[in-house]
Amino acid sequence: MPRLAVLIVLALLTGCGIAPDSPLADQCDTVPPGTERVVLPAGHDVRLGAAVVGPPDAQVGVAVAHGASHTLCDWLPTVSALAGRLNVRVIVPDRRGTGSSEGDGEVGELAADLQRALTWLHDQGATKLAALGSSYGGPIAVLAAQRATTLPMCVAVAVSPLTGIEGGVAPLAENKPVPSLWTVAETAFGANATALFEKVPQSTRGRLKILPVEDHSLALLRGHPEAMTFVEDALRTC
Repeated sequence: MPRLAVLIVLALLTGCGIAPDSPLADQCDTVPPGTERVVLPAGHDVRLGAAVVGPPDAQVGVAVAHGASHTLCDWLPTVSALAGRLNVRVIVPDRRGTGSSEGDGEVGELAADLQRALTWLHDQGATKLAALGSSYGGPIAVLAAQRATTLPMCVAVAVSPLTGIEGGVAPLAENKPVPSLWTVAETAFGANATALFEKVPQSTRGRLKILPVEDHSLALLRGHPEAMTFVEDALRTC
């Protein structure tokens, strides 16, 4: 079994390790200044633990679906810096059954969970919304954007994405448009990124970028400035 597949399987078996309302410092080794803990009520009486960074009065809100081997802690330094550069508000919920989120990892609920994060941002005052997903979270973000028809979505961004997840995350079969789709990936995940970009309907055509590197997901963003610039350019379209 490929190493990435092994990591995904192990991550999906990990389960929730800390209460959703626990202090972030009890969960994460590094908590950027100004980060807030948020608890999102979800389906089946599940509570999702989340973290929020960025100015409360930001007009653009971004909800992040992290990869299978990650929790919100892995993403906090990156999204905190992103929020500061772009003056956006970013929420990163732990996927249900992982990190600080309750549940058994029900795949069919994952897009709805991210929609709840998007709705929270909108309720807090954001007037434009973006869904950002990485690796396992890529198709979750795209599907959430397809289904968030009552929210002011502006873009979906997929980094090193899968094309779907067996059990209920199938953006290629949804046949619903996203406002715009930006996809970036390393060589090994280039075909997945291309399939999403070419087959998911878009109201306004976004961009596709394949980098000739091996770093995956968050490592792609951290290790290659052109990948992070791509994500920032996508969010600047909002």
